[in-house]
Amino acid sequence: RYRPRLPGGELAPMPWPVSLYRVLNHVAWPLEAESGRWTVFLDRLMIFLGFLVFCEHNEVDFHYLIANRQDMDNLLTGMPTYLILVEMQIRCFQLAWHKDRFRALLQRFYAEIYVSEEMEPHLFASIQRQMLATRVNSTVYLLALFNFFLVPVTNVIYRRREMLYKQVYPFDNTQLHFFIPLLVLNFWVGFIITSMLFGELNVMGELMMHLNARYVQLGQDLRRSAQMLLKKRSSLNVAIAYRLVLTHILRRNAALRDFVWFLAKFMELLALGMLGSILLKTTDELGMIYYTADWEQVIHQSDNVGENVKLMKLVTLAIQLNSRPFFITGLNYFRVSLTAVLKIIQG
Repeated sequence: RYRPRLPGGELAPMPWPVSLYRVLNHVAWPLEAESGRWTVFLDRLMIFLGFLVFCEHNEVDFHYLIANRQDMDNLLTGMPTYLILVEMQIRCFQLAWHKDRFRALLQRFYAEIYVSEEMEPHLFASIQRQMLATRVNSTVYLLALFNFFLVPVTNVIYRRREMLYKQVYPFDNTQLHFFIPLLVLNFWVGFIITSMLFGELNVMGELMMHLNARYVQLGQDLRRSAQMLLKKRSSLNVAIAYRLVLTHILRRNAALRDFVWFLAKFMELLALGMLGSILLKTTDELGMIYYTADWEQVIHQSDNVGENVKLMKLVTLAIQLNSRPFFITGLNYFRVSLTAVLKIIQG
């Protein structure tokens, strides 16, 4: 399976939920780009067999709902797991269909966006604090995964043969030669679904928060460059030098804006809403960052009228380009932010 690498070729560090996602979910996680033909064939075969297993679970879960349609308590007990199963099957195998695009996204992320601890320790520490709630969320999902192992234990203690989920089979699934393979498939589906829930959440969070850190870094570099130029006390080429710095910053700004790949999600909205609000706030401040980047001091110090005019035009362009903040949308219906999520919950 694909393992992301940094620009220098060394293996990229991954947070533990993403590492678990890579290990547990062979359906969604991509292969290495240089994987051989037989490896690709085996991977696709396993995905196809996994799809059939999901279809089988869909059938027996839905059969449970039909068998208990007159019993509202049992119906409502089985309905949530069935709906999650259907949603996860659509999301997981849709991602499996686009594995190569997912790998290309990760390659670009670690090559252009990822902020390493060695390069920016303060920004990296800030990212870890912002992702803390997401890590706690992942821990809860992991505890739910461990909870599955209690079912075989209780089956042995109370001499029962119960499945992990509410299911009705068209045959006697309590016979041992049926029960053990079906229980193993129950576990497999549980691992795939749970790893999707916390894996997707952490991948999206990492993308957003490292992108947010790059925007923060952009503003810091602009202010730092302006202060260095002003300290030189040169009035001849200061406007030219500042315009070159601003052009470089704008190109980095454009590259960050070009890095957009987010799937519409309704699961984990609260956590993504918080992270979305952080990114929205940072990009909303970019226009002000350019406006307050000491360009007026540079012009005041510069004697080159022609370059001053060019610099003013470039500053105006920078402010206009960042007049609209970057934001994530949910199916193009709403902006993913904490405010939007609270409105949905209220509704």
